[in-house]
Amino acid sequence: MHISSTFSNRSILEGDPSFLAKVLWQRLNPEKWPFSVDDLPVGSALVGGAVRDGLLNRLQVRPDLDFVVPSDAIKISQDISRRLGATSVVLDSQRDIARLVFDGWTIDFAKQMGSNLEEDLWRRDFRLNAIAFRFDSPPRIFDPTGGLRDLKQKILVAVNEKNLLEDPLRTIRGLRL
Repeated sequence: MHISSTFSNRSILEGDPSFLAKVLWQRLNPEKWPFSVDDLPVGSALVGGAVRDGLLNRLQVRPDLDFVVPSDAIKISQDISRRLGATSVVLDSQRDIARLVFDGWTIDFAKQMGSNLEEDLWRRDFRLNAIAFRFDSPPRIFDPTGGLRDLKQKILVAVNEKNLLEDPLRTIRGLRL
């Protein structure tokens, strides 16, 4: 699908959710990723900075990609790493988090926290980082915490103060944002 150049060069926050998802898909350009979305298990989602930056039209050429997967995040990273001849690094074996590094790409895989994606997003730092891009058919944006509203209003709101207290490094991320 071709998206009008009027929307391809600016923030798309005013569109309806299905339009936002189409433009975001185009901006993310998964055909240029080092692996296919089809390599991810059903229920996987892209979260965090790439989603936020794609909505704001601020993506890098090789954006850092953060995926939430239902399970086996380390194994998924290692399997993709073997196919690409890349490096997979275990970041947290207890929470099942790994990083794939390949040709200028940094791609994180984390096991979903909680029983579903919504529970995972409610455990994140800031609402504008708790927006997910689901690879359903068709792909869609999932925003249970109100991150899109925060992006529109240009405000930074914690998902939950407890989340920041549990990991004080998250407050540093807030200063960067």
